[in-house]
Amino acid sequence: MVVKAPSAAVIGARSRRQSSAAAGGVRWQWFTDQVTKNLSLTMRDRVRVATERLKSKIVKNISIGVTVGVGPKGGRVITNRSKPGEFPHAETAQLMRTVFSDIVGGRDGSTTGYVGTPLAYGLILETRMNRSFLVRTLLEESASLGLILAAPIRK
Repeated sequence: MVVKAPSAAVIGARSRRQSSAAAGGVRWQWFTDQVTKNLSLTMRDRVRVATERLKSKIVKNISIGVTVGVGPKGGRVITNRSKPGEFPHAETAQLMRTVFSDIVGGRDGSTTGYVGTPLAYGLILETRMNRSFLVRTLLEESASLGLILAAPIRK
């Protein structure tokens, strides 16, 4: 491999650029505080978007209603209840209304998003009755949530 020395024209151009930069008073200024602040805001926004997306998918998954009819003796009969392994079906929509999301900023600059329900039977459905809706939706949406959280930052 033969390496050629730069030509006289290239050397001249480099020296002119260097001398004009020195004569023009080039000043370097670092914006690390602003970049860090913008990055933090961007990540906080990403966590908020991901958390809201997860919340809306959970509500959508549990929004299938049960079928209510009249029985042979005039009483209320509910059919189309969820089966083990399915998302819970809505009878009163109370579970859907109580699904919440919250964003918490830590002292170290971290941001954490929470999605859940305060209802006790939400925990029972999730853990004991094999009608997971929180963890199951999180697992189903993990790829899209990962894209939201890890995509290149553009400002």
